[in-house]
Amino acid sequence: MSPVRSYFFFLILLGTTAFPALAAPLPACRLDGVMAKPVEVALRLATGAYAALGRPLRHGSVFINPSPGVSAAGTLSIFIVKDASVGAIDEAGCIRNKLAVIRDEELDDISVRGGCVAAAAGIWEIRCSADAVALFGYMGSRTEQVNPALLYVLAHELAHILQRRAGEYAGRVEPILLEQPAAAKLELLRQSCEASVSRKEVDADALATKVMARLLPESPFREPVFSRKGSVLWGADQLHLAANKWQKLALEREFISQRKPHRSFIATEFPTPPRKIEANARQFVCEVLKGNRGTVLYPGGAVSHPPLEIRMQRVAEALKPIAASLPGAEGKSDYRPVVILQEQVSEIFTFMYQENGAYLEGLQNAICTRVNSEQPVVDCRSGR
Repeated sequence: MSPVRSYFFFLILLGTTAFPALAAPLPACRLDGVMAKPVEVALRLATGAYAALGRPLRHGSVFINPSPGVSAAGTLSIFIVKDASVGAIDEAGCIRNKLAVIRDEELDDISVRGGCVAAAAGIWEIRCSADAVALFGYMGSRTEQVNPALLYVLAHELAHILQRRAGEYAGRVEPILLEQPAAAKLELLRQSCEASVSRKEVDADALATKVMARLLPESPFREPVFSRKGSVLWGADQLHLAANKWQKLALEREFISQRKPHRSFIATEFPTPPRKIEANARQFVCEVLKGNRGTVLYPGGAVSHPPLEIRMQRVAEALKPIAASLPGAEGKSDYRPVVILQEQVSEIFTFMYQENGAYLEGLQNAICTRVNSEQPVVDCRSGR
């Protein structure tokens, strides 16, 4: 089963590649130890799974929120960082406001966008947003059970460390200034069509999926009520639920002041006929290349660097055929109706995701075909 395509481009923020200064010391006032336990548990389970899969991480000690000078080369440090808006911090980077994240204000450089981000050079580091860890850490109010969503996030960043590569804050909308020369705008569109930049992210998710497939059917992630098959589907559903929660949080604190992209990127019909996809792609390209005033927001970069909620949904979908290969009906007989319901309801999470993804992938492909052709502005006078 191929990965499900990306969707909801309009929830993507202007981003950066990697951490702006990942090796720089963090002020102790910005570290949060409240959720250190689930991070430690998920990290231990993920590293054990990588070792069992023949991909051991060659680090020594693991430190969570270490003091300066404690960690050294060959160790793994996990920092859980309190996020804050630029207007909520003092000169030392400490939070001075009662409200750390101010609506419509940009997050500061210490804050972690995208959940968690890894650096794999020298002192290996993973920095996680304390808000993300709080969101993904436990199964609701059950503080004895680590959420599969946290396992996925850390397994993905550990995969980047195995790749000896920094993670990337993912997903962005490119503002295109229409007064630029047509040649400059065309080059920007063509660059968004290069597929090579996405390979490492896809590989990291493939490794994380193997970790999830190994751990979810067994304790401590397996619920006694579910079969091994049902347990993997339950874990996939937790990823979908966590993705929805993260998308809402990210919208509120990072995306709320962002404008919507060009209207071509908002689907209005499912399934969208190929002729309409082609017409929408033509309209977008023509308005960008022939326009000379204003700004258009273009989310093409999200194809190669999808945001966290999209990656979670892709992995959730990739787990479903794995679950199908596992035995079912192993749960307690008293709960068999619950088991059957859980194994059926999982499909409800996927419909809109798949339909939006199919539309936007088709639209981006049509845009790329047009901008890479010899006549990208052909038929530009045609209507939508």
